[in-house]
Amino acid sequence: MKSRIIWALIACACCVVLRASTADAQSSDSTRGYDGALRFESFWGNAKIIRGADGPVVGTAGWFRSFDVEKVVATSPPALAEARVFKTNNFRGSVVGSIGALATVVGVVVAANGSNAASPILIIGGVGAMGWGVQHMNTAVRALSRSLWWYNRDLARHGAPAPTVGRVDPVK
Repeated sequence: MKSRIIWALIACACCVVLRASTADAQSSDSTRGYDGALRFESFWGNAKIIRGADGPVVGTAGWFRSFDVEKVVATSPPALAEARVFKTNNFRGSVVGSIGALATVVGVVVAANGSNAASPILIIGGVGAMGWGVQHMNTAVRALSRSLWWYNRDLARHGAPAPTVGRVDPVK
């Protein structure tokens, strides 16, 4: 009886050891080729594009802050297409959202200084423009995420070295 328990424990220990060594081999294989992969971290409407896990900041994008994402992901055609969508929607969202915020503030100031018939129109129009701008900014961030995904997928498939692009946007 005791020998069966000992053999069962030995078999379990072997399975655990083999499973751990297989997991180590898989993790080292899956990280190979991703040193040049891109990712982004978002904060308060801005996004930092970073190369690798702890690599350099390649660029920063956000309200009226854009850099040439197309240049960074140029090696991947699908990533390039999504980068163009990002560029267009980021600019539109920034401009229209800012105009909407300005119109809302002007409407509130006009309403506070007296009863003017234009103030509700300015406030409603401004809030609508801000909503439209935020929608385009969200579309831009989704396109940036897809662009980086396509770039990383093609980087892993082709094993192409990452382009050596330094920091494009000198503003922190």
